[in-house]
Amino acid sequence: MIIRQSTYYLLLFTLSFSIKLFAITEPYQTEQEIDSLLKANTNRVYENPDQTIAFGLSVFDNDKYSIRSRTRALMLVSLGYTSKRNYQKALEYIEKANELSSNLKDQVLQVEILFRTGILYQQLKIYDKSIEFLEKTERLALTYPKHDSVGRFLANSYVVKGFIYKDNLNCDIALEFFNRGIREYEKIKNSNNNANLSIVYYNIGNCYILLSEYDNAKNSFSKSIKFAKLENANSLISFAKKGLAEVYTLESQYDLAKAQLLDALNQSKEVGDLILNLGIYKGLFENYLALNEWDNYQKYYDLYSKTQLDIKKSERSSVSDSIDKTIELQTVQLQEFENAFKGRLKWFFLIVFLMLAATFLIERKNKKAIKSLQKEVETLQKSNSTS
Repeated sequence: MIIRQSTYYLLLFTLSFSIKLFAITEPYQTEQEIDSLLKANTNRVYENPDQTIAFGLSVFDNDKYSIRSRTRALMLVSLGYTSKRNYQKALEYIEKANELSSNLKDQVLQVEILFRTGILYQQLKIYDKSIEFLEKTERLALTYPKHDSVGRFLANSYVVKGFIYKDNLNCDIALEFFNRGIREYEKIKNSNNNANLSIVYYNIGNCYILLSEYDNAKNSFSKSIKFAKLENANSLISFAKKGLAEVYTLESQYDLAKAQLLDALNQSKEVGDLILNLGIYKGLFENYLALNEWDNYQKYYDLYSKTQLDIKKSERSSVSDSIDKTIELQTVQLQEFENAFKGRLKWFFLIVFLMLAATFLIERKNKKAIKSLQKEVETLQKSNSTS
């Protein structure tokens, strides 16, 4: 779960190519105009991914636009599906973008496409393919002379590799890549990477917990909180405080853990992240249990159980919505198939009717011709017998 959340936030804070959505009544005539739309606010993708996808496809389908703009449009479609967590569909469109742009001499664009491909394979848990594309990203980025143009992708590539190794419980290697990512973020000029750094230090802290290096873990979580505060990112602050509380619990410092968790709970009030709240409630009831504070233990255990139930209901609702949408789509497709079949059936019967009519007319004409010939033969026979 930590991997999936971290990657989601990394995508949210670092992918910079998106779309400004509004009604489009006429095609845009210049590449500059279309590019200005494709480069607009990333957050709009997450607000309305379906409109984003529709716009991206409309640009891609218009062959009047340049290959570069149409490639960007496919990347936008991929990002739309990423925001919907449909990673398989997102991968399909980023691969189309890679194919379309194969002849373009745009190294920065190629670096971004390779990175996007790698991160999608990571989301699909196809780790060997993910590492393959992330290493391609790094090789190409390291040969580009302007570091600031590709440094973000290089840093993100190292961080995603860290997620992969951490997910496979190889924290020593994960820490190496997390630290590489931090160094790359620090090299990038005129760029705000506070949110990314908060996410990285949060994951470093979790690695140190797994390695039982509690002082290093506390230091990492403190740095995560510091960078999150610079962005007023309440969810990231709460996650980091929850991590810090976990260290205090492992050290049997239950009062300190409780204080951090209550701060995290207060910080996350406006966030509405059920997974985050679940972790905080779990930490609170465990610490209250250790302190023999039974009333508070029961309070937060009940909240934990209720939140767990809410998550299950939400998951069921999502599955139900997905099934409903699938049924609706299949119904539309079936109706379209029926309409097409009926149309083809009408044409079939019309053709059969015309063929039968033509056959009848030809047959009738042939019979008349035969009768005419028979009369001529009879006339000739009579004429011969008379003579």
